[in-house]
Amino acid sequence: MSQPSALESSYEPRAHGEKQPFDLMIIGSGAAGMMAAVAASERLRQLAKPAATIAILEKNSRPGIKVLVCGGGRCNLTNAGSLDFLIAQFGRNGRFLTPALQRLDNTALRNWFADQGVPTHEEHDGKIYPDSNQAASIVNTLVQAMHRAGVHIFSSCPATTVTRDESEFLVQTAGGPMRAVRLLICCGGQSYTRMGTTGDGYQFAAALGHQIVTPRPAVVPLLVKEAWVTELQGLAVRDVKVAIEAPGPLPRLATGKPAPSINDMLFTHFGLSGPAVLNLSEIVAELLEKFPTVGLKVDFSHRISGDEWRNTLARWRQTSGKKLLKTLLSEVFPVRLAEMFLRLSATPDDTLCSGVTSAQTHRLIECIKNTRFEVFATRGFKEAMVTAGGVRLDEVDPRTMESRICRNLFLAGEVLDLTGPSGGYNLQLAFSTGYLAGESIADRIIEQREESA
Repeated sequence: MSQPSALESSYEPRAHGEKQPFDLMIIGSGAAGMMAAVAASERLRQLAKPAATIAILEKNSRPGIKVLVCGGGRCNLTNAGSLDFLIAQFGRNGRFLTPALQRLDNTALRNWFADQGVPTHEEHDGKIYPDSNQAASIVNTLVQAMHRAGVHIFSSCPATTVTRDESEFLVQTAGGPMRAVRLLICCGGQSYTRMGTTGDGYQFAAALGHQIVTPRPAVVPLLVKEAWVTELQGLAVRDVKVAIEAPGPLPRLATGKPAPSINDMLFTHFGLSGPAVLNLSEIVAELLEKFPTVGLKVDFSHRISGDEWRNTLARWRQTSGKKLLKTLLSEVFPVRLAEMFLRLSATPDDTLCSGVTSAQTHRLIECIKNTRFEVFATRGFKEAMVTAGGVRLDEVDPRTMESRICRNLFLAGEVLDLTGPSGGYNLQLAFSTGYLAGESIADRIIEQREESA
């Protein structure tokens, strides 16, 4: 039987005027929130404990709307790297993720979806996708799991404020006040604002006593001053190395993160994108808060040294002297890029290999190995895939995802000060922290029930 579409699912939540508070209320039905709801329910069932009343609030008309656009609509849900490799992608804060990844690593995540009838496969750079190549299969599976668990899904129901007294949280919503004994905030950051992620989670966490590390766009395209890039818009170049030429020391965000970035790059009508650029954009965004521009140096042939290129050009001069230099360069690079190299190095299109001068050789190698761009802005939160910054990690217990500031408050996903590069890392972060939070909340429910018995 085919799965019902998450886009067409109808929800019948119970009335907002419920006299008893929910055992758990989750703000945000993204990857972290949906996984947390399922994990809490599964944990109680596995331990043969009575079910809990769980509500999940969603600003949008349906759950998982941001997940639906991940990976170009195919959902790159994780990466095949080792646990240590995954942790390293998050830089200075990566170790915080150790307990969450130990509880639900990439293999366990893939197995969970496989058990639900959604097998996955590995592609370029360790990226993991559902075999269906449809993000909807991931969202549908989580939505169905929530329905089976009896989770009350309140769509088109944004939380507006959050307060708490000695025993309960009071969440004001567009439909009226709602109460809960335990609260999980996982409504994302400020990226992809059209998806409803407008920084609400930071406001809720701050209202409950948390400090917020300044949010900034990450995994975001960059705008550059070089006008010629627009002539290459739409051109993707494989396996380039991009390094930041900072006016001063790299900021704290760079600490421990892989640099320079080696991956694919995309020319756009406004500047640069693609994984090689996106994965450095978080650091560039922070630098742009201090400096008007930030330099990028791109090596389009990082596996071949400048001396090796010099020898190659000399060999072409001797063995292929009557051929156009453009012809041979176009066998190594995309044609439009090869033509741009000639133009930037002041080498005429009709230059034969035998006629390349020493000066042209030097300029051409500089273009291939050290093309420089001057970045003056990012595309902002509107086009950022994730948000850097968020709730300070020293205020959250990594073993449970519970707040150290406010008892029975839990936090997961992008609302935390954790950011990985593109490639499935941030969805793994969301799934793992959501899963750990859900299980921890189930354990707290059991503990408090036994105390009151």
